[in-house]
Amino acid sequence: MKKTGLLLFAILLMVLLTACSTGADDSALRVGMELKYPPFETKDADGNPDGASVMLANALGTYLGRDIEIVEMDYASLIPALEGGNIDLIISSMTITPEREEIVDFSDPYTTSQLMMLVYKDSKVQSAADLNDPEVVIASKTGTIAAIWAAENAPLAQIRNIDEEASAVLEVAQGKADVFIYDPLSIIRHHENYPDTTRAILEPLPNTKGWGIALRKGQDELKEQINAFIAQAKTDGTYDQIRETYLQDEMKEFESYGLDFFF
Repeated sequence: MKKTGLLLFAILLMVLLTACSTGADDSALRVGMELKYPPFETKDADGNPDGASVMLANALGTYLGRDIEIVEMDYASLIPALEGGNIDLIISSMTITPEREEIVDFSDPYTTSQLMMLVYKDSKVQSAADLNDPEVVIASKTGTIAAIWAAENAPLAQIRNIDEEASAVLEVAQGKADVFIYDPLSIIRHHENYPDTTRAILEPLPNTKGWGIALRKGQDELKEQINAFIAQAKTDGTYDQIRETYLQDEMKEFESYGLDFFF
């Protein structure tokens, strides 16, 4: 009886351990995104998450053998949600910065996107060297890399953090602010929307890196797996499929401005 009981206990323990291990490996990865930035993070006609970043996230899930759950939230809430365990990853066109790296870990950059400027037509600003000036007004979207960059690199300027991107752009288009800082794709589009009152300065601002996938500190094994996926995706056709599906028009826009595409 004792041997039988021990044998049954051992079998039960093995089943429980296997179940726990399988549950950990098979659980869905919750990926935080602000679905307001087409063609990278957006929604389709039925309201489902869509875009290049969603396709990248799903490809990552396939690589890891795990389901992907897209969790929609405001951009400024993404890092706190990751810290608090409400999401597992952030894939939301998030630029890697030293300030963010103090709070969360990042994968290797999966793009080379950098910051550029939309400038009011009559502003004296001609380059990044003109920004750190008490007379210069910089409009930026709250919680974005642009807001962080402005605070770190142009502390003498008047910095207005505005919740909505469109409102910040309008400040520049109407001459209420000198500069709006954001990624090159957005700068090109906003200039095309306000060609008579804005200028696009398409020179990368200093001290910026590309976009990375954010994860909690201490998840070194997952980070290594994500980095391996990014390296493979750039050569196995995954990036080609994403560009073909979502980014053809954007690639043509960059080409028309003589810029290398960043994805």
